[in-house]
Amino acid sequence: MTGVRILRRVSPLILPLVVLFAACGVSYGDPPQGTEFFKSLTISGTRRAGEPLTAAVVYAQKNPTNLDIKCEIRQGKDLVKDIGTQQAPGLPFGGPKATPLAGNFSYDFALDKPGTYKAECFTPKDEDNFIIKTFTLAAASPSAGG
Repeated sequence: MTGVRILRRVSPLILPLVVLFAACGVSYGDPPQGTEFFKSLTISGTRRAGEPLTAAVVYAQKNPTNLDIKCEIRQGKDLVKDIGTQQAPGLPFGGPKATPLAGNFSYDFALDKPGTYKAECFTPKDEDNFIIKTFTLAAASPSAGG
């Protein structure tokens, strides 16, 4: 009986700790970027409508054939802008166990309207192979003198 009394006395103290430790693995931020092929996607530039932006994608190619990489800007599911297609050269003697060859491409673009967008890059031969980066644009800066 003594063990039950101790458990009753301790359990109100332990329960918050158990909940705290269980929540330690919970993340409310953006999910980690990257796949086996795509390693990262970044958007740089002044985050205002009408200002130049650059999308930079980093990949690791280990396939023996060339792979097309297509990047576009979407708002929700709607296509806003196709920003480019490049080809990642095949790796001679490539395959599942090959050491990947790193590469990158960048695409310059601008968007006219403020809002939340997502840059999405994928391989058209396998659209399940993709990477997405969400970003927000503020309204354009007021023009000087006018």
